[in-house]
Amino acid sequence: MEKSKFKLFPFLLLALFGVLLLLPLAGVAAEEDPVADGLKKKAQEAFLSGHYAEAAANNLEIAAKHPDSEARRYAVQMLGTLYENNLVDVGKAIKWHREFLERYANPQQVPFYKEKLATLQKLLHQEQAFATYQAIRFANKGDEVMVAKFEALMAKHPDFLLKAEVQRELGYAYARLDKRKESYQAFQNLSSSAGAQFSADDRIAGQEASRHWQLTRSWGGIAWGVVAILWVAVLFMNPWRNMTRASIRTFLILAALWLLLSAARIPSFHAIDTTGDAFLFPDAAVYIAAAINLPVLYWLLLLTRGEFWRKRPGALCWVSPVLTLLMTTSVCYLFLIHQPNGAKILDAFGAKYRHWAEEWQTPAGSPSSPAGEKTVHQPEHREAGDKQGR
Repeated sequence: MEKSKFKLFPFLLLALFGVLLLLPLAGVAAEEDPVADGLKKKAQEAFLSGHYAEAAANNLEIAAKHPDSEARRYAVQMLGTLYENNLVDVGKAIKWHREFLERYANPQQVPFYKEKLATLQKLLHQEQAFATYQAIRFANKGDEVMVAKFEALMAKHPDFLLKAEVQRELGYAYARLDKRKESYQAFQNLSSSAGAQFSADDRIAGQEASRHWQLTRSWGGIAWGVVAILWVAVLFMNPWRNMTRASIRTFLILAALWLLLSAARIPSFHAIDTTGDAFLFPDAAVYIAAAINLPVLYWLLLLTRGEFWRKRPGALCWVSPVLTLLMTTSVCYLFLIHQPNGAKILDAFGAKYRHWAEEWQTPAGSPSSPAGEKTVHQPEHREAGDKQGR
């Protein structure tokens, strides 16, 4: 009996090697399907060119006529995507997503497709609103058109199941349009309605929009108030009673000199290397910044001609620099906050000024400064030199 077992062993071993050799060939034969591969290529080209109906037709042909081909996995997955995003048909999207989940999904994809199917099941009774939502998302008509259509969608369908997703889209779109108040409100609505869907990125974007809004609403309102009060105060001093041709001529000369100086600085402005700069001012902003100094200059002229100062020339010498600094700071602040990314620009300026203040407050000979380190080590080098000389 033992001898017969030993005789059968070589045959079993040969059979095992034969199976191992034939399996890869069988797998290759099952995967290779030139017709299905050609349809898959056509479907991909149609999808990339925006011909979604043609792409769906090619994928349907693969799914129906080539059930054992490798291309069918791609076709089933793409059919679910097409009927969900582009040719919006919730019933067909559910059908193909379910087939992909049951037949082709790997373990990492299973939770994603289960959640997708659960959401689509709920959207069956809101298919029209969902179709509008997908059409807006994939229209690529720009942020202004997108936010207008999303606002109209929410007005028409206030109970839309994907309301949180619409609010998220609005929050980021308004931020890109530099409408920070609307962006902040959209993220606030998202945080109150989305619950766990409010991600860390959403929270950061909402905080940035809130900060920008506060800078423009609170501090911006204070700056506008300061400018208005200073102008009203000057006008109440009846400065025109002391205006002469000489003073007007002086103002015109100073204005012309300022404009000439600004124009002379334009070539050097264009020569600045802006590589790596996070925030860049457009040319128009630079011209506006030069021009807004002219009203400040005219305000200063009226201030010095006020009736109030005729008997108080000493007070004028002390107060006018402070008021001029206050006016200039308020005007510059208003200019900056109305620039794109105004809040970030102010943060960058603040960080730079703090750095300069720390450098200015640090004594030159302290160990924390580079110069201080050099000063500390100088006696050691001198002592070592004296030893070598000896």
